Amino acid sequence: MHHRLLTKTRFKIACECPTKLFYLDKSLYVNARKEDSFLEALAEGGFQVQELAKLYFPAGKEIQTLDFKEAVFQTQRYLSSDSVVLFESAFLVNQLLIRIDILEKAKFFHSSRSKS
Repeated sequence: MHHRLLTKTRFKIACECPTKLFYLDKSLYVNARKEDSFLEALAEGGFQVQELAKLYFPAGKEIQTLDFKEAVFQTQRYLSSDSVVLFESAFLVNQLLIRIDILEKAKFFHSSRSKS
C-alpha cells in the first residue's frame, strides 16, 4: 500500500486548489511551473538561507536523506542528546510529515535557589 503523506507543500497546494492536489503526482499532467525560472530563483534563495543558518550553527547536524522513514529515525536519534541543532529534521504524526528547517534543542538548567 502506497502512503501519501501530507506535507507543507501538499497542504499549500490543496488550499490553493484541491484539484491540483489530486493531479500532483500524476505523470500525465506535468506541472509547467516546475520549469519556471522565478520559482527556481526562490528555491535558490532558500538554499542560501539554509547555508547561512549553518554558519550560525556550525555544530548543527543535517538530516540529508529524502527517505522520510530514515529522516524521522535520524531526527529521533539526534534528539536523544541533551542539546543539538538539526537542519531539515523530520517528524511523522499520523499521515503528516513535518520537515523543520532549523530545530534547536537546548538543555535549560533550573535554579532551585530560594529568594530571600
